[in-house]
Amino acid sequence: EERVRRLREWYSGDVVPGALLEEEEVRIYERLFGKIRDIEMGVEEEMDVEEEPGTGVLRESAQGELEEVEFDEELDIEDEGDVPQRRRSGDERLADDIRAAMEGEQNDRRDETPDGENGQDLVQRSHPLSITNRFATSPATLQMPKLSFVDPVTAMLSGISNAHLSETAHRVFGGPGLPYSTSTPTRGRAMPQKPIALDAYQGQMAEIEADVYVSTIMPGMYSSIMSTLTETRKRLGTAWAENMVRIAEAGKLRILDAGGSGAGVLAVRGMIRAEWERMHEDGYGDESPMALAELDGKAGGESAMPPMGSATVLTGSDALRKRVSKLLDNTTFVPRLPDYVHTEVAKQHGKFDIVIAPHTLWPLKEDYIRKTHVQNLWSLLSNDGGVLLLLEKGVARGFELIAGARDMLLDSRIASPDSLERQRDITEPVQKDFEVEWDILKSVPKETGMIIAPCTNHSSCPMYAQKGLVKGRRDICAFEQRYHRPQFLQTIFGTKGRNHEDVEFSYISVMRGRDLRKEATTADFIQQGLEARNRAFKGYETSSQDPHSLSLPRTILPPIKRKGHVILDLCTPAGNLERWTVPRSFSKQAYRDARKSQWGDLWAMGAKTSISR
Repeated sequence: EERVRRLREWYSGDVVPGALLEEEEVRIYERLFGKIRDIEMGVEEEMDVEEEPGTGVLRESAQGELEEVEFDEELDIEDEGDVPQRRRSGDERLADDIRAAMEGEQNDRRDETPDGENGQDLVQRSHPLSITNRFATSPATLQMPKLSFVDPVTAMLSGISNAHLSETAHRVFGGPGLPYSTSTPTRGRAMPQKPIALDAYQGQMAEIEADVYVSTIMPGMYSSIMSTLTETRKRLGTAWAENMVRIAEAGKLRILDAGGSGAGVLAVRGMIRAEWERMHEDGYGDESPMALAELDGKAGGESAMPPMGSATVLTGSDALRKRVSKLLDNTTFVPRLPDYVHTEVAKQHGKFDIVIAPHTLWPLKEDYIRKTHVQNLWSLLSNDGGVLLLLEKGVARGFELIAGARDMLLDSRIASPDSLERQRDITEPVQKDFEVEWDILKSVPKETGMIIAPCTNHSSCPMYAQKGLVKGRRDICAFEQRYHRPQFLQTIFGTKGRNHEDVEFSYISVMRGRDLRKEATTADFIQQGLEARNRAFKGYETSSQDPHSLSLPRTILPPIKRKGHVILDLCTPAGNLERWTVPRSFSKQAYRDARKSQWGDLWAMGAKTSISR
């Protein structure tokens, strides 16, 4: 009775929602105050909503419209474990908020797939192609590496006032939510778009600013880089990942972090470590590299350590370099990048196997400077399959910078079947005593290369039809990755409940010197263009041969779920934006997988109808 009276006081004498009360409490409430009111899915009883006969249960869609919630008996019985993933109505969230406040609990309200056995407990009923082509890490929420990052940074910050650290972070990064860091809070969307306020190229950085950079910027950078590396590894396949491990074991793997101040190196080494452990997971016994030494030394030997590879990290300031050097071994720090654009021999062969350049384009003020920067990063790549990752914030301006870099690489560096040559830049050197007519010299063959992700086409980006800076741009190609904030970052944000964050980013991953479209065998044929789009539209649900992931369309928005059908917005291998409709009548499996699909997934199950966006 006491709890019922407290709820009544909470609502200031208004009628209490019945969802907050247990059966016995309902009887007490009705005895004391009269009839309660029930909660429906997103609409009150009093609202008169005319709908065709159906479930009668409504909820608010992502577009702010009311849509009818559909209950398919067969599918719902099979997918009972998926019920927590349903988006809850405002009333239900309010009920949970009140219940948590009264009981003193802080609950995570974000729907997330439980980690379990690689998440397979909830997705095992999905088609294998849908599972394989999901845009997701495993587990879905990343943990910052404890031994190599969280513990050293925690010790590093132990002598610094938390209030001083938080105050500096909020001053530098734009106030609550830190909108000018890697974070993209809701309030930041109404603010002017600006680059990250601190970057690795800065020659001068105060001691407290270096502390803020390591504790505030690097976790978000690490998570976004790890997400892009995971997608790159999926697209290139197991053979590429194992080859990286073998190169690292031979001591020849070369990594360049050209903007992440070491976050990129941590991510690459994390990927190498995971792949190395997978390669050795079947090895048992005393001779296994995973065997642990016994105390008496009789069995096994010292546990083998995964290869790291040699790394080069760009850090402009001494204060930042001093802190990052405590996190990385076998690493060289440089204050600026070498210029490979104007060195003929070095440019042809490159140097690094993996180059990671997060958030390096936005701080550059002029387009020609950005162009030269991207050309230099490309020249630094090994011409035998080097991989370049470019990342920016997942906002309109960040997307424009990535799309502009993509256009530049396709126009002047990466060869495609319909574009094998480029115009020679007037600043490019010509070999001395090379007496050839200018008409022959003015065109130069492009290099072998390919876009790995996220695009599955090599034509102009359909979302970047309007080039350059466009005010109010709405459609952008961006992705997100969730990670758990370390305790020191929680303290900086000043939050006690939600200990995770979704970092949003735009990116492109490219390869120099190899083109898998040409190397693929008949069994692993990579097809792009209109033929690939038409084949993907038919679907591969019953196909005897699985498609290559580089031949599939990618979802660019969350699926729109309607009664009896699902609408997917896709970027197709033909380089077009299309809206595909997957009704239940097309395929129960495809319909179910479409409802479970997420933003960024590749779609292999086909559709019944399509229209251009």
